[in-house]
Amino acid sequence: MVARGFMEVETPMMQVIPGGASARPFITHHNALGSGHVPAYRARNCTSSVWWLAVSNAYSKLTVTSVTKASPVRHNPEFTMMELYMAYTDYKDLIELTESLFRTLAQDVLGTTQVPYGDEVFDFGKPFEKLTMREAIKKYRPETDMADLDNFDSAKAIAESIGIHVEKSWGLGRIVTEIFDEVAEAHLIQPTFITEYPAEVSPAGAS
Repeated sequence: MVARGFMEVETPMMQVIPGGASARPFITHHNALGSGHVPAYRARNCTSSVWWLAVSNAYSKLTVTSVTKASPVRHNPEFTMMELYMAYTDYKDLIELTESLFRTLAQDVLGTTQVPYGDEVFDFGKPFEKLTMREAIKKYRPETDMADLDNFDSAKAIAESIGIHVEKSWGLGRIVTEIFDEVAEAHLIQPTFITEYPAEVSPAGAS
């Protein structure tokens, strides 16, 4: 990352002011300081401050991060991540950077971009496939009419036809995501970027 013009930022494990999540965090007591502290649920508060004030590009080192919400089966309550910020870029630039990072890591660590895992060989040397969520559904369920994925009743009918129980609280975005999980996700073996996640199921999504 440094070679790519980024500045590494050391971020705290604990902090006084909760940030990065809307859920209720747990609080621990710092005996020496006589104050309550909460886990740093995201490195972004510190990293983004440096990004805005000092440099164009910044990243946190690999940091242990906690989750404040009830942990679903796909989200471990504690995990390790690297968070980065780039000025004057969009998600397409981040896709390009991520692809380049994985390719470089595979080559530097293993001496090859062909990485065997079980019965598969992941190929980090060729361009990663890039699909929207709807395109992935269409690819692995060819009979799907893309227009039906933009209509609540039609999407609900598709979901129910493949055995998905649609909850009353679900909106169109959640239904499309469940269809994707059912028909496409298991086929995504090689490195693939899925874009255009519905805001309804995106933690960072905003309306």
